[in-house]
Amino acid sequence: MTVEWGEQVSRSRRSQTGTDRYGEPVYAWTTTTLAERCSFDPGGSVEPVEVGRAQVVTTPRAYFCTHPDVVAEDRLILRGATYTVEGDPAHWRDPWGSDVGGTVVELRRVEG
Repeated sequence: MTVEWGEQVSRSRRSQTGTDRYGEPVYAWTTTTLAERCSFDPGGSVEPVEVGRAQVVTTPRAYFCTHPDVVAEDRLILRGATYTVEGDPAHWRDPWGSDVGGTVVELRRVEG
């Protein structure tokens, strides 16, 4: 019996798909579902004060028990929302040599 746990995660990664008529690169986002599930910390949010703008910045974290293929340029989709990856994912390992380890990914979403 397989027990499902954690949140399903999709990754969007930008890749060059060609060049335009001026020789400049053309990019597209490709979305794939990661095999790894994660724990999701919804984090906090702030509402920066800017005249004429109602903005909300949310900063959650995704915790993986593995080392998924996620890089700083990716976007992660969790609970139907798309987040940018902030900085390099932090991979940690057990200093005593066991198989324990994982990855923490800092995320960010700006609305408004």
